[in-house]
Amino acid sequence: MANSRIAPDELVLRVSQAHARVLELVDHLDGRQKDAASALPGWSRGHVLKHLADNARAFERQTLAALQGEVVDMYDGGQAERDQSIGRGAAWSLAELYEELELAQRALEDAWSRLTAADWRRAVRFRRATVLDTALARWREAEIHAVDLRAGYRPRDWPVDFALHALDFLSGRAPVGMRLVLRATDEEFTQVLGEGRAVEVSGAVRDLAAWLAGRDVDARLSATDPHLPELGPWPPDPAD
Repeated sequence: MANSRIAPDELVLRVSQAHARVLELVDHLDGRQKDAASALPGWSRGHVLKHLADNARAFERQTLAALQGEVVDMYDGGQAERDQSIGRGAAWSLAELYEELELAQRALEDAWSRLTAADWRRAVRFRRATVLDTALARWREAEIHAVDLRAGYRPRDWPVDFALHALDFLSGRAPVGMRLVLRATDEEFTQVLGEGRAVEVSGAVRDLAAWLAGRDVDARLSATDPHLPELGPWPPDPAD
């Protein structure tokens, strides 16, 4: 997993900024808007907010366990309890969701503040990786789900370094049997994925990242094929 391109203190700063941004987006919603559809099929904005809070708690759990030399599941109760918690929490009031998200994000950042340089390399169950990888994952959760809230934040608003990280992480979605060339028109960026028949997709670097993430782009992407290639699944967690 690519985690050596950004130092832990820089990564924590970026996640903290993403955390603050999500809370700012929520602060501009009202109760009626909380129950409106998000960009995720079957989920309201309330579902997204509860998931973000629960996910922060889960990564705090991974961090605290790693500090004790333990490797634990992401969610206490597994996937079933994760899904049930999101379903229950989606019905909470906006004020309750805001408070829970704020507390969960602060607790996660507090847990990270205890880590030494060596602690960031401790093993976790999540993706059979390290504590640092959980921070990268939280960065993805906060930035991508901020877009899913449909509250005015778009892929064009992503920091460039986040878009580049997302492109790296999601490179495994390249179609099998295809040499996929991703070429940015606004940054010095070209990525070649896979082998086989060559297809080039070009556009703004943030739009390329949004496409690989399965989100709507802000400007049209161009492809050498009549249609954009069909992407493979999201990279699975091998710990599942």
